[in-house]
Amino acid sequence: MTIVYLLVAVWVLAPFFVKQISQGEVGLREFVGRYIDTVGPGIFFLIPFVQSVRKVDIREQVINVPEQQIITKDNVAVTVDGIVYAQITDPYKATYDINNVFVAVVSLAQTNLRSVLGTMELNDTLSNRDTINAKLLESLDRETGKWGVKVMRVEIKKLEPPASVQEMMNMIKNAQSEKSAKITAAEGYKVAMITQAEADKQSKILQAEGQKESQILQAQGEANAKVAIAEANAKALELDAVAAQQFFTGNAVVKAQLQTIQVALGDNTKYILDSDILAGVSKIFGGGK
Repeated sequence: MTIVYLLVAVWVLAPFFVKQISQGEVGLREFVGRYIDTVGPGIFFLIPFVQSVRKVDIREQVINVPEQQIITKDNVAVTVDGIVYAQITDPYKATYDINNVFVAVVSLAQTNLRSVLGTMELNDTLSNRDTINAKLLESLDRETGKWGVKVMRVEIKKLEPPASVQEMMNMIKNAQSEKSAKITAAEGYKVAMITQAEADKQSKILQAEGQKESQILQAQGEANAKVAIAEANAKALELDAVAAQQFFTGNAVVKAQLQTIQVALGDNTKYILDSDILAGVSKIFGGGK
């Protein structure tokens, strides 16, 4: 029976002297409210009613920065919110040096957002989110280090101007897009006209060169034809001259032979004439037939 009572007592009192720390947590053990040491993951024992433990999550935390309105340098109210990724690196400082460290991180992030965006104009805030994130990260990490917190990164989620300003910006954007489209169309038309003019010019040049080449070839053909005709005429004259020379030379020989025959006949002397001589005589007296 005593053992049963003892087991019941242990079961009832166990939560007071047996504690468990999970992975990703540490425990700050206190003695009558005063810090003693830091214990890691696992099971450890406490002196009931005298010792206690505070669990601290040392994993990276996602902290939402609530939406707020901030006036930019050019007096435009923008709505901004964001996210801070932070991790407790010193559980002692994060627990004993500040009350509710993550609330303090949120308040500091809002203050730094106002400081950073208040020095920038609207267009700069909309086009330089990375710069804003970098500035916030630097300032937050520097300030939260004394609390035992490491800020890993900062992201601006929402950054919107008033609806009227957005409408005006959209109108400007549409006008710029329309202007760019017209400029692009005009440049395209200009390029097309220039290309067409160059093509026409090149076509005329090629046509003129073709006509020139045709005329040159025609002139060369006519010249070659005239040269050929002249050469043919010269050759014909040359042949005529040769023929004439041969004809008159042959006739002269025949004439001399005839004169010799005439002299001989005049003396009534009989001669036997060669057939070639008779043929020549026949040709002369017969009219060349």
